[in-house]
Amino acid sequence: MKSWLLKFKISNALNDGRPLAPALKNALTQSDELRRFEENSSALAHALKSQLPNPRVSGPLHASIMRAVRTAHHAAVAENQSAWPRWIPVSAAAVLVLCGALLVFEFSNNPSSKVQPADSQALAAASAAMEAVGSLVREAPAAAWSPLADEMQRLDRDLVKTKHFLFASLP
Repeated sequence: MKSWLLKFKISNALNDGRPLAPALKNALTQSDELRRFEENSSALAHALKSQLPNPRVSGPLHASIMRAVRTAHHAAVAENQSAWPRWIPVSAAAVLVLCGALLVFEFSNNPSSKVQPADSQALAAASAAMEAVGSLVREAPAAAWSPLADEMQRLDRDLVKTKHFLFASLP
């Protein structure tokens, strides 16, 4: 693992064209493997940098590539499309908004749709029902928990008596 890290540091220093750090130079003097890696890496870097590629492109190939680029640039212009498919969603939304506005206008002018005052008998019945539900909600928890509360008090009393008995029996 340590040699991999040192090889990585050496490779980065050679790629950046920086001189090796003193710690790396010290590691090179101590390890033959690292020294060979550094020599091979520097020889490879020198060989790659000194030999620049010389691509030879023939004239007809260059001309055909440039012709393809020019025709591709002109083919990117949008073709004439009919406006009908693009206006379908817009017109549908406009029709929906218009229908909604007409319905609101129609129901707002209709006197039978206005809220009529309720008679007092219906309100009295609803009020009585709400009071009955309210009293049930207030009384239900006490009715449900009272047997459990009684049992818990008896259990607590038994535990206290057991504690007193055990303390009295100790020497």
